Amino acid sequence: MKKILLSFSLALIGSLPAFSQNTTYSYNFNNGFNELYSRGPLLSSACTGTTATETLPITVTKKVYHFDKGCGIVFNDATKNFLSAGSYTIELYFKLDTVSGYKKIIDFDSLSQDAGYYNQSGKVVLYPNPASPDSMIPQGQYTYLAITRNASTKLMYMNCNGVTAGTYTDNTDKYVYGANKLLVFFQDDKSTNGEQSSGAVAMIHISNYAMDSTTVKSNYTNLHTTLHIAAVDEIRSNVTVSPNPATDKVDITVPGACSYLLSDVTGKALRTGSFMEGTNVLPVYKLSPGMYLLRVASKADGSSEVIKLIKQ
Repeated sequence: MKKILLSFSLALIGSLPAFSQNTTYSYNFNNGFNELYSRGPLLSSACTGTTATETLPITVTKKVYHFDKGCGIVFNDATKNFLSAGSYTIELYFKLDTVSGYKKIIDFDSLSQDAGYYNQSGKVVLYPNPASPDSMIPQGQYTYLAITRNASTKLMYMNCNGVTAGTYTDNTDKYVYGANKLLVFFQDDKSTNGEQSSGAVAMIHISNYAMDSTTVKSNYTNLHTTLHIAAVDEIRSNVTVSPNPATDKVDITVPGACSYLLSDVTGKALRTGSFMEGTNVLPVYKLSPGMYLLRVASKADGSSEVIKLIKQ
């Protein structure tokens, strides 16, 4: 296929970060257990849950996945080795039907060890370390949780609803996944097997790098925008965008001649143009880091798709 270089001069001012392989797998449950951009592995569960459309407290209406007690969600990294370096950021937007006592949120070792990320009667705890001083997870209400780990410094950071919940230095690599390379969400390990709750999840984002605390807090603040765009962007089959996130350019592959509109998240138009059938190169180096919307419309039948584009 031919590649057509599109001239792209935007009156946008922003710093130009160095190229980075930092990537986020986004699971938003509008399209089952599929990763939003078909880059990450399909999630799995030993049980059959239910999907329902809900209006979330952040005023976004989208699909969420309801899981029963003991029916965890599994992220299997054996093929991708996405987190094998030991750095990560895991972000969740979920609710637990019961928060009394210990309720496991993330298991790192194939359900074989008691250690993990827990709710303890509303407090956040990286067990067996001390819990957060305050109760932070309300029962039956959607909660944003984030946990980061830097493989170089071993430093871990926890955040709940935009508030720092604690830090920890993981010198023994206790909170790096085990030989099976699994992360299991919302299911207790086999040694205790009762510290779990039913609930629902609207978002699981897994990144292969440790976000700083400022970025984590910003992600919490921008949840409405992130999940609103994801709800629009989840299902698309005719247009591919790579890489996404991007630093200097993206390849846009379309099945036929299309027009496009690039806008910011407020809907302000930044650029319009055309794509030819095949792969088109769209420079983005002048964009400030952030989220953008790319609407692609077929010139043949007028059908359109909206794609979330992330500029790093």
